[in-house]
Amino acid sequence: MAAHLPRLPVLLLVLLAAHVVSTSAHAEPPLPSPYNTSAHGEPPLPSTYNPSMCSESFRCGGVEIRYPFYLANATADYSGNYYSCGYTDLSVSCELEVEGPSTTWTPTIRLGGDNYTVKNIYYDYHTISLADRDVLGGGGCPVVRHNVSFDETWLHNASAFDNLTFFFGCHWGPRDTLPEFAGNNISCAGFSTPTVSGGSFVFKPEDLDEQEEQELASHCDEVFSVPVGSDALRATDTFSLTGYGYGDLLRQGFELEWNRTSEDQCGQCEGSGSGSGSGSGGWCAYSQKREFLGCLCSGGKVGNPFCKPSSKS
Repeated sequence: MAAHLPRLPVLLLVLLAAHVVSTSAHAEPPLPSPYNTSAHGEPPLPSTYNPSMCSESFRCGGVEIRYPFYLANATADYSGNYYSCGYTDLSVSCELEVEGPSTTWTPTIRLGGDNYTVKNIYYDYHTISLADRDVLGGGGCPVVRHNVSFDETWLHNASAFDNLTFFFGCHWGPRDTLPEFAGNNISCAGFSTPTVSGGSFVFKPEDLDEQEEQELASHCDEVFSVPVGSDALRATDTFSLTGYGYGDLLRQGFELEWNRTSEDQCGQCEGSGSGSGSGSGGWCAYSQKREFLGCLCSGGKVGNPFCKPSSKS
């Protein structure tokens, strides 16, 4: 078993060079607008905003962060609520990690209450590559501690993925393993079961049918299913999988795709004016409740629901 030093994450969000404008009880009231509320009942945005919150891009740990992603600390306050220049669920924290004498910045996204390291973002393909932070810090024989879950307003599984299913704390009377499952027993040297006792197993999708999976789960304390790349999984035989193979697959991570826009108003915004959103238009502003609030246009102007074309002399 390879030696593994504990990782000591220090959660330090990167401060933007320019401050994001926030409103206060003493701020000047916004200019009159023909739109009194957003489509979902939220109060309207002010007529202007600080364009630094929609900066062209920011690099964290070698990964480019730009719209529709945004830095977690780059939100603005209006009427006691926060909004982002980007899709609500695509918030990325840039965290400083200290491991021995080395320090690194790591982009992290939070999905379903769990943290994932952003390995890369492929903007041309609307794809993000992720790996479970617990797995990356779990040595050669990591333990899966949760399913991968996320809201599907914007995100969905990439087409080329399969699930690995883990069963922990399994008992059949006095036995921890049945002969028919012996080949799937995790044998990685140094693996430590997350349960008090019992057998630990890992299966490919084709190893179990639905009835067998339900029967096995009834004898186990914990069952987790996590996505991995289909090609990498096909290249890994069961013998290798139960050793160090499953850990290698988990560290390679998995991919999610995001929809360009989730509603017509945001689509109008991104295709309007002269900003530089995912098209040639503005940037969509969303509340933390995933509600479209307005269109952030070039020059610090706010449109609703889209930007006005730039006038040319």
